[in-house]
Amino acid sequence: MEGKKVMGKYKELGKLTPISKVLDELRRNVKIRPKIVEKLTVDSVSFISAETIYSPFDFPPYDRSAVDGYAVRAEDTYGASTLNPIVLKVKGFMHTSDSPEKYSIDEGECVEVTTGAPVPKGANAVVMVEYTKKISKELVEIYHPVPPLGNVSVRGEDVRKGDIIVKIGEVIRPWHIGLLATLNISKIKVYDKLRAAIFGIGDELVPLGGKIKPGKIVSSTLYLVEAFLKEKNVSVLIKDILPDDVNAICEEIHEALKKVDMVFTSGGTSVGVKDYTIEAIKKLKPELMIHGLAIKPGRPAGIAVIKGKPVFALSGYPVAALAVLSAVYEPFHYFLHNSAPPLKPKVKGILIRRIYVEPGIRGYVRVKVFKKENKVFVEPLAVTGSGILSTMVKGNSVLIVPENVEGFDEGDVVEVELISQLF
Repeated sequence: MEGKKVMGKYKELGKLTPISKVLDELRRNVKIRPKIVEKLTVDSVSFISAETIYSPFDFPPYDRSAVDGYAVRAEDTYGASTLNPIVLKVKGFMHTSDSPEKYSIDEGECVEVTTGAPVPKGANAVVMVEYTKKISKELVEIYHPVPPLGNVSVRGEDVRKGDIIVKIGEVIRPWHIGLLATLNISKIKVYDKLRAAIFGIGDELVPLGGKIKPGKIVSSTLYLVEAFLKEKNVSVLIKDILPDDVNAICEEIHEALKKVDMVFTSGGTSVGVKDYTIEAIKKLKPELMIHGLAIKPGRPAGIAVIKGKPVFALSGYPVAALAVLSAVYEPFHYFLHNSAPPLKPKVKGILIRRIYVEPGIRGYVRVKVFKKENKVFVEPLAVTGSGILSTMVKGNSVLIVPENVEGFDEGDVVEVELISQLF
């Protein structure tokens, strides 16, 4: 595969493969797809819809009152004022649970209604209770005129029959659930969860909560990957820490691929003495094997496909692993679900320090966006180092440097993707 030739630390990787090429190869070689299942609407949140859902009827299904007050014929209120109130006959009271057919009114009549109650036949407006005074059980004074359809939510004002409620490929959110329930849609078809295995690789790694002895560290990237996948509604069935042993790594990946749709590893992807992950994957005879991505951080990562299933060999450094997950797995995840990654909010600001990334490499730089003297500034938190975990917490945005740009100079106006609340 064509790509950028690597110099220095990672020169043994050979040419780095551009991210666009990696994604093309994954789309071409991966055969697994999420199953389509039917779920109860209430249980479908965070799943991706496998069908386009249309409204089966208008909502509201009839004209209803938008306020507490009196349903009237608008023309009966014309000229009403505090000095010249108009007196109407009250025929009755309607609640939200009443049928629109309960009452009908003629000239000089009205019906008392609550918010959400049907508008009775013959009425075409509602006078707010604040502009009325009941002077007897059957009579009310109107102090303010109301136009036709005033304070009325008309039939289909919210949703018309045939309107699209959820598009195929759209992530189901809580507000979708509310509207689907309103329309009495109790079941929907969604893409079932993909199943994943995650392995942290390294003799130095211990699980979260384990005893940390000299020379040992918690496999934090393992848990970062798990959290990232769960946020995408992926089911993590296997999670383990493996030693720096090529045969053990090979065997565990081989067995995992029998049970899951995809495998993620962290660690052992570089060119050091004890970096065995890529060697282990190659022993499994993948139909696709890419080692070395044109991304910073994350260059030593590997992408493989074994019997139609993807294997993502990530760096053990958390920032590098997150960059590859964001650049490669996230768009591929949505591709598998006939969808597209959700648009991320962006903001422009003035860069306060120069950033350099080699041409042909896509750079992911954690930055902090802040406001000073009514101007927005962008501060790079780390331009080198792929394991600086604190930048993921201290930063509120990511600056992506395209492959055809060598970086940005101090004072340049740059656009960043927001990852947390600003200011």
